Amino acid sequence: MGQANVTDEERLWAMLGHLLALLGYVVWVGAYIAPLVIYLVYKDKSKFVAFHALQSLFFQLALLVVGIICVLLAATLVLACIAIPLAVLVSVGALIYIIVAAIRAYNGELFEYWLVGKWARQVVGI
Repeated sequence: MGQANVTDEERLWAMLGHLLALLGYVVWVGAYIAPLVIYLVYKDKSKFVAFHALQSLFFQLALLVVGIICVLLAATLVLACIAIPLAVLVSVGALIYIIVAAIRAYNGELFEYWLVGKWARQVVGI
């Protein structure tokens, strides 16, 4: 995606929309509340910030679904040897992906997450 003409404050809040989702690694609901609050505050002020915060929220919800699937698979002893490494791999991959998205947002780019980025783009209207 291309560069957007945004202020330093918008770039900071867009980055925080991604990074504050990492609160989910410490406090479970933090991954959802922080991006949601940023989206609600900026949805009428800045489409750039709203886009980044909303797609961060959508990405965290997608990770929740993947986590539930991994837990269900791990409940059966046979599939636990697949589900547990898969959950670890997804967690590490998500951590890296979130950091990359935050850096790109701070650089003023309209970075789009795989799968959920287009949906967020449509909701925000970019």
